[in-house]
Amino acid sequence: MKLRYYADADVRGWHDHALRLLERIHDDHAITVEIHRVEERYGPITDFPGDVRQTTPEDVYERDLKNNRALIDTIDQRPSEAYKRSGKLTIAGNVAVVDDAGTVRWASTLPGYADGYGPDAGPHAAMDFLEDIAQSPSNRICIACLHLLDGDERFCPNCGHELL
Repeated sequence: MKLRYYADADVRGWHDHALRLLERIHDDHAITVEIHRVEERYGPITDFPGDVRQTTPEDVYERDLKNNRALIDTIDQRPSEAYKRSGKLTIAGNVAVVDDAGTVRWASTLPGYADGYGPDAGPHAAMDFLEDIAQSPSNRICIACLHLLDGDERFCPNCGHELL
C-alpha cells in the first residue's frame, strides 16, 4: 500500500499540511508515500521521503481514475462526476490509496477539509483522511487488504486482519 498526493492543493496551507502529514505517515507507520504534481503552484518539494513526479491532470485521470472499477466501487460515483467539474479536471489536492499493483483503490473526492463541505463530507476530504491515517491507519483503512474502515473495528471485516 502507498498513499499518493496529487499536488498542489489550491490552498497553500492545505498543501503544506498534506506534506507534513505524509512525512509523519511515512515516519510513524512506515507507509510508502508519493507525490504526483499535477498543478505546481508552490516552490520545489525537497527532503520528501517518497517519490515526487511531475504529471498532468489528464494523465492522472486516464491512468488512475477513469474506468477504474475498484475506485468506482469505493467512492460511489463515477470519476467523471467526482473529478470533472464544469468540464475541467479538478484533481489537485486529492489523495489516493494505491495497491501494490499500482491500482488506485480509493481516492478523496474533496481536496481540502470537511469544513465548508457539509456534515457528510468528512470521509471524502483529503486532509481529514490524511489526519486520520497519521493518527492510526486503522482509523480509515486496513493496510492488509485496503478495505475501508469506519474506525471502530478491532478486526478487518473484509480479511480478518487484527487492527492496531
